[in-house]
Amino acid sequence: MSEMTSTLAERYNREVNRLMPHMGSDLQVDPSINTASEIDDIVFRRSEYLGGMAAVLLALIAHDD
Repeated sequence: MSEMTSTLAERYNREVNRLMPHMGSDLQVDPSINTASEIDDIVFRRSEYLGGMAAVLLALIAHDD
């Protein structure tokens, strides 16, 4: 059985839904993205506040890896 891998954005979107379901539509990104900098850029363009949240979520994912 082969192991399926997730893109960084898929893992990020799961964390958004798990930790901040009320903010999902504001924080979620295209699931095909696989770089933290691209996720950060996209969300930061929406607002600095959201960009800060995205940075924390990405740090949590990096810590879990």
